[in-house]
Amino acid sequence: MQFNKIWELFCKICAILMLLIIINSILGDILFRVKYSFPHISDTTKNIINPNNEPIQTTINSTKFIKFYGEKNLYILRPQAEYSISGIVITKNNNFWFRDIMRSKFDEVCLIDFGIAWGELADSKKLHKHWKFKSYKTLGQARRLEWRSKDKMDSMPWGIDYVSSHIAHTHIIPANTNVMSALLKIRKNEIIKLDGYLVDIYTDKNEVIAKTSLSRTDKDSTSRGYGACEDMYVKQVQIGNKIYK
Repeated sequence: MQFNKIWELFCKICAILMLLIIINSILGDILFRVKYSFPHISDTTKNIINPNNEPIQTTINSTKFIKFYGEKNLYILRPQAEYSISGIVITKNNNFWFRDIMRSKFDEVCLIDFGIAWGELADSKKLHKHWKFKSYKTLGQARRLEWRSKDKMDSMPWGIDYVSSHIAHTHIIPANTNVMSALLKIRKNEIIKLDGYLVDIYTDKNEVIAKTSLSRTDKDSTSRGYGACEDMYVKQVQIGNKIYK
C-alpha cells in the first residue's frame, strides 16, 4: 500500500515537471519570436537576385575574429572566407522547441538553418517534382539536411553529383537582431541572397564548437565541416529588392 502511494506521488511529480518543461518551451518560443518579429528595411536595390549563380567564396588570410554573445555564453568566430550565396530556399529549420533542455552550444550560436539550391536546381516546380528535402535536428543534437529522389535516377533531369554540389545546408549566425528578424520571415521557395563570412566557431576558452565546410562538393562527416555544412555569419540578407543588415 505504501509503495502505491510513493508511485502515485512519483508519477504526479513527473507529470508536473513535464508540464513545466512544455510551458517553458512554449514561452521560450514566443519570446524568441517576439524578439525577432520586426525587421526593418535597411536599403533597396535594383540588382535582381540571380539564383543560377554559383556561390562566391574568397579566402581570408587574417587573424581577426568576431565576438558573438549567446544567451548564456560568449563565443569566438574566426572567419575563413568571405561568402555570398544566392538561391532558392528548399528547407528552413528554426529549431526552437525545448530550447533550454535540448540546446547545445552550437544551437546557441547558429540560430537557424536553411537548405539552399542554385543553378539549374533553382526551378522550384521542377526541383520539388523530383526531389524531397527535410532539415531537422536529431536526438543526438546533429542538424541535418536529408534529400531523396521521388523517381528513378535514370528519369531525373540531373545526376546525383550535380544535385549534391548545388545544394547547401547552411547553419546561420545572424550579425544582429534585424538580420535574424529578416531570416525568420523568409519562406520556402523564396529566392534570397546572403552575404557574410564562413566561420569556425570556438568558445571564449578556445574550445572548438564547429568548423565550417569550405567546399560545395564535400559530402560527409570526414569533411572539414564535420558533415559538409557551411557555418555562416550573415551580415546582410536580400529578399526581392529589399536589403536587411
